[in-house]
Amino acid sequence: MPKLTGQCLCGEISFEADGDVPVMANCHCTACRQSTGSAFATLMFMKRDDIKITGTPKTFEHASDAGSTMTKHFCSTCGTPLFTQNSSREGMLGIRAGVINEPQEFTPKANVYVSSKMDATILQDGIPAFEKMPG
Repeated sequence: MPKLTGQCLCGEISFEADGDVPVMANCHCTACRQSTGSAFATLMFMKRDDIKITGTPKTFEHASDAGSTMTKHFCSTCGTPLFTQNSSREGMLGIRAGVINEPQEFTPKANVYVSSKMDATILQDGIPAFEKMPG
């Protein structure tokens, strides 16, 4: 995969990522919908060590339905959601695919938490859909 780059809307926080992206998914859970203000979150998970962040995102922590600590990273100036972390996936960081400069590199491999998706959201045929997060 080519190097990924991106930034928040105001440019205060940017990143470069170079490495494997083992997980690319759309998450339809309520927390992802609320934190993005969108019908679902588009996420690319990579090893945290493969991502160089310039600037300091603000963070917000909350508990997931499975009891993990979820940490949302966002720009404190423009509010752009940038990254997410799950305490049960140590060493991984989720990049919100909407902020990458190489959108052609995002191809979702799964839809998760479709049990809480919005009724108007149409799922693409051929992409596996899971009621919750697969184990």
